[in-house]
Amino acid sequence: MTALGRMPALFPFAGICLALLVQQRGVSLIWDSLLAMLGTLALLFLFTDRDAPDYWKAAIGLLLIAGIGSMGVCLRVSEPFDHAGERYKGQGVVLYERSWGGRRALLLRTSVGRVMVKVGPQYELLPGDKIKLSGILLELPSDKDNSFREDRYWKARGAVGEIIPEDVSLLGSSRWMSPIGWRNALVQRILLTLPPRTRGYILACWTGLKSPVLSFKHQQWGTSHLLAVSGFHVALFVSGLWLLIPAGKKRELVVSGALWGYIFLTGAAPSAIRAAIMMQIALLGRLFGRPPSPVNSVSLAGLLLLLWRPFWFWDLGWRLSIIAALIIAAALERRLSPLWWCSVSPAIWVSTLPLVSAVWGSVPLAGVVMNTFAGAVFGVLYPLSSLLVLPSLLAIPGGYWLSRSADGLFYLWELCADTIVRFVPCHVSWNPFWGAFAAGILPLFLARSIRLSWKRSLSTALLLQCVVILILM
Repeated sequence: MTALGRMPALFPFAGICLALLVQQRGVSLIWDSLLAMLGTLALLFLFTDRDAPDYWKAAIGLLLIAGIGSMGVCLRVSEPFDHAGERYKGQGVVLYERSWGGRRALLLRTSVGRVMVKVGPQYELLPGDKIKLSGILLELPSDKDNSFREDRYWKARGAVGEIIPEDVSLLGSSRWMSPIGWRNALVQRILLTLPPRTRGYILACWTGLKSPVLSFKHQQWGTSHLLAVSGFHVALFVSGLWLLIPAGKKRELVVSGALWGYIFLTGAAPSAIRAAIMMQIALLGRLFGRPPSPVNSVSLAGLLLLLWRPFWFWDLGWRLSIIAALIIAAALERRLSPLWWCSVSPAIWVSTLPLVSAVWGSVPLAGVVMNTFAGAVFGVLYPLSSLLVLPSLLAIPGGYWLSRSADGLFYLWELCADTIVRFVPCHVSWNPFWGAFAAGILPLFLARSIRLSWKRSLSTALLLQCVVILILM
């Protein structure tokens, strides 16, 4: 089957991504839509053969999806906040909170939509808490000269504006009989019960919360993705459930329900939702006897997420997740040889290097070595440690010592990781060359996944490299 039949969602998804990429350069809406359609058409010519039956009918349909979708997405991105300058006095429910410099940043659900509020460190508020506040509504802060855009960060989480608070008071805490209350109770139980090292890893795996100490260590090792709930964690969760639940038609439905429960328990990060949609497509395909294409599943998940919340396009975690997932999906698509599989981890590292180094300044070279086996190690450590900590969390006598054994396993991992970093201490800084080189890796994998010749695959990758360079110049 050709690329048009195996991965149709890839083409409009790429077109809409192109429209968002040029939209931030100040290009008008009409040109955004036109460029999305031209980009989609160019990819169709590069990856497909035009002598297939009903080729042009399918191509025109995909072009319309790209054109209309990009217009709708770019319109939503440029929408102003209608309530800017107004005074707000009312209630709000805390949906998300995190440290923000010397203050705490809250995402609230209010009568005017989701808004961001920054409060002092003396406010000990948790997700699910109900508060009363008053203040002035403003547009989200935006510094276009800064590589980090605060407005995009919060808009990716659904915020439409900011409240400058004048008065904040707590009305009530999260209820026990609610999903947020259950999550808070689980977090508290983990914090009070488990030893420090295991506590950090279980919090990351089960709830999506990251320990600052562990985050710093994994940043030094080049394995930060192991702490961020994404396709890796979702695949482990679904695989474990799949083995535990007896075969039958209800298995897909039970796993689907549990999957979305896990996603909301972990905070519903963009990368986690992308992985969940992809996994849901696979489960539905299995239920109806139509196994999906891995590349098409990733592309469709990305497309749906951009249509729902376009600002996820600028979320670093979302971008890294999409790139890594597409490279892995391309490898699965072709059932590559062991030699190709060995190249997947370095390919992901190089492809994501420009994005990560642009934010953090540099990337540890040890990550190339670490990531060749880190996934396999944590594919065992996470499920095993989850079993070992259950007795302690359930207050079963002797459970603490089992959780200590999990702590020992994580200690051995850290010892190994520190040793590798000592042998490979170099860091790679951001460089325009890396951006140009990395831009061709994903197209090369996609071209080879549909069995294009090496000559055509390399030509396609080189052409797309040139296009990316022209856009970013």
